Amino acid sequence: MSEPIDIKTKKKISSYHSYKFDKDLIFETLEKNLLIHWDTWGKFQQSWFSRAYLKFRDLDKYIVLIYLMHDHWQNLSDRFQYLSLEEFYGQEYLIIDKINLIRISEELNIPKETIRRKVNELQNEGILKREGKKIVMQKEALFVLTPEKTLDLLSIFIEKQSKILSGERWFGEAVSQEYIKKYFRNFFTIMWLRFYKLQIPFLIRHRNIFRDTETWMVWGNIAINHQYNLSRSQENDLIRPEKPLSTDNYYSNIVNVKMLRGVNASSVADISSIPRATVIRKLKWLVSQDLIKKNKNLEYTLSYKGKLNKKLEDNLKNNRLYVSEFLTDIFDYMKNSNFKL
Repeated sequence: MSEPIDIKTKKKISSYHSYKFDKDLIFETLEKNLLIHWDTWGKFQQSWFSRAYLKFRDLDKYIVLIYLMHDHWQNLSDRFQYLSLEEFYGQEYLIIDKINLIRISEELNIPKETIRRKVNELQNEGILKREGKKIVMQKEALFVLTPEKTLDLLSIFIEKQSKILSGERWFGEAVSQEYIKKYFRNFFTIMWLRFYKLQIPFLIRHRNIFRDTETWMVWGNIAINHQYNLSRSQENDLIRPEKPLSTDNYYSNIVNVKMLRGVNASSVADISSIPRATVIRKLKWLVSQDLIKKNKNLEYTLSYKGKLNKKLEDNLKNNRLYVSEFLTDIFDYMKNSNFKL
């Protein structure tokens, strides 16, 4: 059976793989190495969202923008087309079909008026421009979205997971960071579409719990500090851990790990790029929800008392499943599809 092909671009989109990895096997293997696996994921997310906030100063605006890009790339894929990173960002402009605010609002679970306001702000900043019923993104605006640094970070994350999986005979050899970067650059709109299919719901799930993404970022910086301490505690007790890590108790292990030092407001502001005054306001809300607590040194650590902790625990389990599915698709593309460098 021949591959579908676009007559204009002559670029093929694989409709099937002759062999596909078992996503359950990948999930199980990563779960066995949960501490290493999730530590690298947390650090990737921390860096990605901090840079996104630094660039836009508004994560809701950023979510709307990447949703529009995701929609455009999906349309390309539906027409059996794809572009490399250089081809996509080398365009003089990008035309996006008329925005359906109701559909965006429903899919992102953000009020329609908020979506409208963010789109207007993007227009005022010169990132989007209306031309009749169409939305045009100029070359200068495309430039600010070029994901060079994110590609570096994502390649490091994927390489580390491939090293974990390379211990299994069915997976084969690990994939190098340089190969991953080259692969993503060459098949950019395909691979980044899959990345956004992971990231956009990931953002929305956290936004739904914390009310806004900035509060989640503040909480996340404290959680990463706990995760680091959990990793250190396990390294120091390799023979007989006090409480073995597992899918069921991983979140409680993170929250309840012994902490010698917490994180102060200034550190959170520096790492996240969120203004200190905003950080302090978010910290107060997190304290009021018993999600974090403050010690005598004005440092913050996680608390397991809050009612939202059950939602966070369930969310973490779901996220690990979604990340393993993402990695399954990525490794299937690189190892098992007809897309070859």
